[in-house]
Amino acid sequence: MTVKDSTMSGIACLVLDIDGVLTDGKVSIDRRRKELFVRDLDAISRARREGLIVAFLSGEEDIEGVVGRCGGGESLAGCKDKGGGIAQLAARLGLGVDQVCYVGDADRDAEALKAVSLGLAPRDASPRAIEAANRVLGSPGGRGAVAEAVDLVIRLRRGGGLGDAVEDAVGSAARSFSAAADELRGMAPRLAAIGEIFVNAFERGAKLLLFGNGGSASMAQHAAAELVGRFRHDGAPLPAIALSADTAGLSALANDYGYEEVFARQVLAHARPGDVAIGFSTSGRSRNVLRALETAKDAGMVRIGFSGRDPSELARVCDHLFAAPSGDVPRIQELHLMAWHILCEALESARSSWSGLRKGSRG
Repeated sequence: MTVKDSTMSGIACLVLDIDGVLTDGKVSIDRRRKELFVRDLDAISRARREGLIVAFLSGEEDIEGVVGRCGGGESLAGCKDKGGGIAQLAARLGLGVDQVCYVGDADRDAEALKAVSLGLAPRDASPRAIEAANRVLGSPGGRGAVAEAVDLVIRLRRGGGLGDAVEDAVGSAARSFSAAADELRGMAPRLAAIGEIFVNAFERGAKLLLFGNGGSASMAQHAAAELVGRFRHDGAPLPAIALSADTAGLSALANDYGYEEVFARQVLAHARPGDVAIGFSTSGRSRNVLRALETAKDAGMVRIGFSGRDPSELARVCDHLFAAPSGDVPRIQELHLMAWHILCEALESARSSWSGLRKGSRG
């Protein structure tokens, strides 16, 4: 996600949501005492030294203690309408909303994130907040998100150029992947189970049908190409078809049957019992992907889904699901590619043991 325009140097106020941004959002037995991250507190002090106004916004009523521990400042408690709250805080300070950067993490923050000059969401924010934000921070709420936001705003106020933006984006991506890598290690058994399904299918002479929309359509084509072609080493071509690759067929099916049916009709045409259907959907809600997987069940296919971390409808229509450990669409797409490459590497390494397939031959 990108910054909206070049007015970022005019940001005068940083507004922080409290639960889920300044704190980790967890509810403790003593609700009056919320944990604050020392690095985030230091960053608030640094922001003020740089001439940035720091204000606080919360849907909760009792925020005086937290605000006080942050050195005080303009605040608005009990605010359920975050967009209206941002406008109210800006008016109090004699500013326009185009001079505000807001950091929010929840669904109710989405409209406010869209309204301000720069909307930021912590790494563990809700899907709606992430979608509304200009940028997703690499740190979670209550554990460095505020410090990262302060660093970014100060850099933008100083007129940081493309080099600074690239450096910031690289750091954000590196932090995201570092966190995802820890979760990915624990998902090895799930990927191994998916790999076994592929091997069993190939040994029986069955095929894979892959599909998705947009970036996921490209992922389906990329994935199929590495099986029909090769990943690292030469070997017998493996049967895989990307259903998103036939533009004439897609447009005809969409025109005649509706876009929800573009993959389901192809599944009906190509599927045989024992084949494998693989649907890619970062949101897990793509109707045509869901319809194709529902159709695949009736056709006697094994169904595999690739989605993001958040609960989705895809889990309902899959026999096996790889849920990338991220809620950010670009990271989900990149993790799908990483998972697929892991599968390809494992398949090539174990290929000599397949009973029905040997290098240079098809069983």
